[in-house]
Formats: sequence, structure tokens, C-alpha cells
Amino acid sequence: MLVEDDFPLCGAWGWAGVLGVMTELERGRTGMASVKRWGGFVGTGGSGLIIHHTLLPILTHTLRLHASMHSSLPPSLPRRPTDIIIQDCLLGADPLCPGASSGASMVITSRLVMDHIGGDASTAKGRKYDLDKWRCGWRHPFHGRPEVTVVPV
Repeated sequence: MLVEDDFPLCGAWGWAGVLGVMTELERGRTGMASVKRWGGFVGTGGSGLIIHHTLLPILTHTLRLHASMHSSLPPSLPRRPTDIIIQDCLLGADPLCPGASSGASMVITSRLVMDHIGGDASTAKGRKYDLDKWRCGWRHPFHGRPEVTVVPV
């Protein structure tokens, strides 16, 4: 799980949310060949991303391709911040990452279970948020998307 130093868990209920996501990720898995979901997401940005270890080689390659000055990626593919690349990979939305055969590829909590102390900052160029946004209890930004399974908190 990737965690930045300005994203503390939201107390005991936040930890319960993380455990719920981990339980859902493992549900029905019988071995390495039966990975149905590649990860989870309980925070915002690049924090709170839970990545299945079998995806790490693909994700490493994907990040290097996106970061390379002489990338073989088509010029029409927009440059994105690292956290968005990882999110897209876990959602199955990046063309270099595997899609989910069962539909939902990511497990999220219904609400954010990580606070964001530096919540007004963003990795997206020119984007700024209010300090009270993306804090404990906010509705998860991916809630409602068809490619996610939601764990209520």
C-alpha cells in the first residue's frame, strides 16, 4: 500500500475500511492465477493505493514508459501525473495494464478513510483544492464507477 506522510488514517473506522478492502480483494482467490482485482484505493491522489504484487512488474514498466523522454508511446497519449497513471492501471483504463475479466478491477471504500493534511495541493498542473476537501469521510471520487467494487464504511 502506498501511503504519503500527509495522509493519516481516519482512526479505527479508517483502519476497518482498509481491512474491508483487503478482505474483498482476497475474496474468492484460490491462487496466483485467480487474481480478479489488481488493487484497492482508500485515499486520494497517490496515497492509499493498494497494489497486488503480481501487477508491480507491469506497473513499473508502464511508469517508466510514461516517464521516458524518448517514450515509444504515441504522442497523442496525454502526459499524466504518476498517481493518475497508477489509478488508471488499477482501473484497467491504461492500455498497457491488464483489464479485469470480471468487470470490477479495483476495490474502494465508500468514503475516504485517509485524511489529507496537505489537501490544497495537487500533482495536476495548475490545480488547487480547498483545504477542507478530500478529508476523512468524503465520498470516494470513484464511487459509482462500474469498474469498482465498493466497501461501505
